[in-house]
Amino acid sequence: MREGEATDDAPRKESVAAAVKSLKDQGWSHEEARRFIEALDIQPTITAHPTEVKRYTVRLKLERVASALRQLSERDLSPQARTIREQEIIAEIATLWQTRELVTQKPTVLDEVKSALYYFRRSLLETVPRLMLELEGALERYYGQEGDADSANKAKPLPPVIKFRSWIGGDRDGNPFVTPEVMEEAYDLQTNVALTRYVDDVDGLIQRLSQWGDRVEFTDDFKEEWTRLQEVRPKLSRFEGEPYRLKLSETHRKLTSALDDLEEQPEVGQDYLGDLALVERTLRADKGTRAAEAFVRPARYRAAVFGAHLATLDLREHSGMHESAVADLLRHAGVSEDYGALSEEEKVELLTRELASPRPFAAPGTPLEDETVRALNFLETYKEMGRRYGDDAISSYIISMTAGISDILEPLILAKQAGVTHVDITPLFETVTDLENAPDILTRLFSLDVYREHLERRGVQEVMIGYSDSNKDAGFLAANWALYEAQERIAEVCHEAEVPLRLFHGRGTSIGRGGGPAGRAILAQPPGSLGGRMRMTEQGEALSDRYANPDLAHRHLEQVTHAFILSSARDARPETLPRVSDQHREALSRAAGAAKAHYRDFLETEGFLDFYHQVTPIEEISRLEVGSRPARRKGERSLESLRAIPWVFSWTQCRANLPGWYGLGTGLAELDDEALSEMYEGWPFFKTVIDFAQMSLAKADMGIFESYLVLLPDELRERFWSKIKEEYERSVDAVSRATGSSLLEHDPTLRRGIELRNPYVDPISYLQVELLKRLRDLSEDAPERDPLDYSVRVSLLGVSAGMRNTG
Repeated sequence: MREGEATDDAPRKESVAAAVKSLKDQGWSHEEARRFIEALDIQPTITAHPTEVKRYTVRLKLERVASALRQLSERDLSPQARTIREQEIIAEIATLWQTRELVTQKPTVLDEVKSALYYFRRSLLETVPRLMLELEGALERYYGQEGDADSANKAKPLPPVIKFRSWIGGDRDGNPFVTPEVMEEAYDLQTNVALTRYVDDVDGLIQRLSQWGDRVEFTDDFKEEWTRLQEVRPKLSRFEGEPYRLKLSETHRKLTSALDDLEEQPEVGQDYLGDLALVERTLRADKGTRAAEAFVRPARYRAAVFGAHLATLDLREHSGMHESAVADLLRHAGVSEDYGALSEEEKVELLTRELASPRPFAAPGTPLEDETVRALNFLETYKEMGRRYGDDAISSYIISMTAGISDILEPLILAKQAGVTHVDITPLFETVTDLENAPDILTRLFSLDVYREHLERRGVQEVMIGYSDSNKDAGFLAANWALYEAQERIAEVCHEAEVPLRLFHGRGTSIGRGGGPAGRAILAQPPGSLGGRMRMTEQGEALSDRYANPDLAHRHLEQVTHAFILSSARDARPETLPRVSDQHREALSRAAGAAKAHYRDFLETEGFLDFYHQVTPIEEISRLEVGSRPARRKGERSLESLRAIPWVFSWTQCRANLPGWYGLGTGLAELDDEALSEMYEGWPFFKTVIDFAQMSLAKADMGIFESYLVLLPDELRERFWSKIKEEYERSVDAVSRATGSSLLEHDPTLRRGIELRNPYVDPISYLQVELLKRLRDLSEDAPERDPLDYSVRVSLLGVSAGMRNTG
């Protein structure tokens, strides 16, 4: 249903209105529904994972063409205006043909920050407040003033349900270019975007709120403010007798002053929000409700959602780096000469004892290792950013590759040395083994008094689960099942320990990295795992696909919010939670085990690494300057060090899409048709897994992948081609048995999209094979090598655009 066709009785599907109506239909009272919505916490988190291969310049050109095309189709333009739009489109396309396709220099971290900020300016600063207004309106529409003695509840805005966060500038894991200075500059860039928009908002309010003091009444607190301003700002005679304009001109002055030097005005965000609240409250007190709702409330929501800092910045670092830094501190403190050699139990005992002690580990000027100094400098800068921009500007310290309790306690040791108390410690469980161990790690962690004290200060335990490395480690089906079970057990542990939980989903953009329609993924989460709190990563081409267009941004976020409200409402009433039968769980566990074994056997087949590096363009992908961090965590040529994004990217390029399905057919062969059908129809999680696999299988093309086999020697071709072809056929058959139909029969839109795109993508794939063959046959000093290499890299962009997936 289109937005314009929606009614109160039949709101638009997957909208916030539909979600609120669902609460009403389920018997939620107005008080219950409002209290429930006020506690919701959705935190999309923008990262710099390099999965967007189009140049920023090219993206902007394409967006301008798309905007002009929309104007041609949606507006009743005059012949002259239509001709102008058409000429603009032709001119953009002409310059696009003449524009260099590739970025020739690796972007800096600050380039990545600026690229992400484009989406805030383009859509998010407008879209998120709009969504909050719609949520507020839906409560009013379906509940009216039920339960309210007066209009106080209506006058009170909802707390922000959605708040954006970012890793860009704070994600140090494997990126040596992220420094404390870069992080500080990232904050400054973010704040400049937020405050610049607020200045524009205040300019608009000054224009609109022109009420004459002789014709309206004011609240006592506003009168006091008016009197004060007349005394301290007598030169603003042009606003004489216009109290709102006088007040807002002072607000404008404070914002512009903060833009010049925010360090001198750390409370500017709270001051601005307070000024808007005062103006809105005063308007409502004397016949100004319409002006308050139309003019002030949108600006107030914007300020509440984004604050002075725009998006909370996280820190992230690999657990191994923390161990080295803590060992250095403990050695200088005379606590342990070789902390790294201790057992896990000995480490935990030592760390808990030291966290309980008030003494520092190193005095100023202590000759610490460079990496230790760097780690402490990050935390000290983080603390300063909190002072400057407010506590909401800082929050989580994420620990990559968490494998034990000591990995979680070590950052607290560093924070103690740096004097940082306002930080959440977020373990990131990435491999299947770590996901399986996570519940036990958390159980033992919560038994430590020193950590419980930390939780009492912070109020919530955030746990991040990684979709990328678990898939690379165990394959599609086994990873999805491991993630599901981990979420269930983590939620149970936190519930039993009475610790509020916020799960952080480290999803990528492709199916092989946890991607797919976000709303459907949320609805498929294990019952009881959400609890009204959720974080999820947004990255790469997903940012462009979802947020470059304001209308698409709104639709994406309303679908996410709709699914989140429905799932969290389900979790809020445990007696209504659906239960999956033990028989189906055991069946899927058996299937996942078989799938994992088959996938690992494929990766561990002799010669696999040579096969992979020759049949995919992984080496050529590593030369694309699409991100500031290296493609590998370490320099050696191994699957363990290869990051998940280039792993998925390389399989997408050769059209195999292997990470999104390999092992599925072998695993589901363990189940009969009746069980498959029952699980697909009755278990939302299993249905989503199968449907997402359908997308990967439908986008894969074994005929085109076979053309890449010419890049291989005969023995590797014979060894691996039959394995892939047979597993693909088994997987397609298994999906068809589960759904009772052919691939994507129930998703004609996506099927039609693939059918339309493939005739354009397929020739690029064939060209890529020929270009790769010629390039690899050349000597390193051949004169034609550079133009061939450029052509190969351009082909990577073409296939990526056609497949709508990078990594």
